[in-house]
Amino acid sequence: MNYVYVGKFVGTHGLKGELKLKSSFLYKDKMLKEGFCFYLGSIKKKVSLLNYRYHNGLYLLTFEGLLDINLVEDLKSEDVYVIRDDLGLNDGEYVFEDYIDLDSYDGDTFLGKVTDMVDCGNGNYVFDITGSKEILIPLNDKFIDKVILGDRIIFKEVEGLVDAN
Repeated sequence: MNYVYVGKFVGTHGLKGELKLKSSFLYKDKMLKEGFCFYLGSIKKKVSLLNYRYHNGLYLLTFEGLLDINLVEDLKSEDVYVIRDDLGLNDGEYVFEDYIDLDSYDGDTFLGKVTDMVDCGNGNYVFDITGSKEILIPLNDKFIDKVILGDRIIFKEVEGLVDAN
């Protein structure tokens, strides 16, 4: 199965089993649905979403069968995953894991490999590309020409996007 990291539980809320999810995942609308399956922690414990709400910058999630704080207390600080295929992504929609290790090009010029996606705040992300030097390029359709999954990402030749020095 192709697991995708979507966030981390940072605590509990109240006594009825709500877990606080901190997430910068781009497609929350595709996973925050009743009955959607999440996989928790390193053992990928499968749970089904009962309901959710947004509160103070975090998502409060409740899962079927886990409706008491005593049942979720041990899930604090666990990583949260979903299965990529369950997201139902459309053509041109990618998760961060799809970009990692892709060769990157500025037109025909090889820049290096995408090593990470960096959250710059306010929903802005950049590609962290490591080659002869580290390069940061915004995750924005204005800069991306083509993505070939498992192979490469080609950026549009934009003057000043990559420093020639």
